[in-house]
Amino acid sequence: MQSSHVSSAVAAAFDEPNLIADAGLVPVVRLAERAGLPELAAEVLRIGGARNSAGAAPAAKVMSLVAAMCAGADSIDDTDRLRHGAMPTA
Repeated sequence: MQSSHVSSAVAAAFDEPNLIADAGLVPVVRLAERAGLPELAAEVLRIGGARNSAGAAPAAKVMSLVAAMCAGADSIDDTDRLRHGAMPTA
């Protein structure tokens, strides 16, 4: 997870009925990036036994877990909320 916009250009408007509740994660992710958490995770952590290199990105996994915990996850199973983006089921 990486923020994709310049911090000075970010604005929030809560006028859309389909907004997701986790939009407040943007400042948290930016703070973690500015503190160097993704670089530290990439430098220190290694995920062994992964079948492909794309699935073994420790920095992305750490950032996702940080965002999940800030969104209320209290177990590893709760990170599915990030994957599905709080979309309603069909």
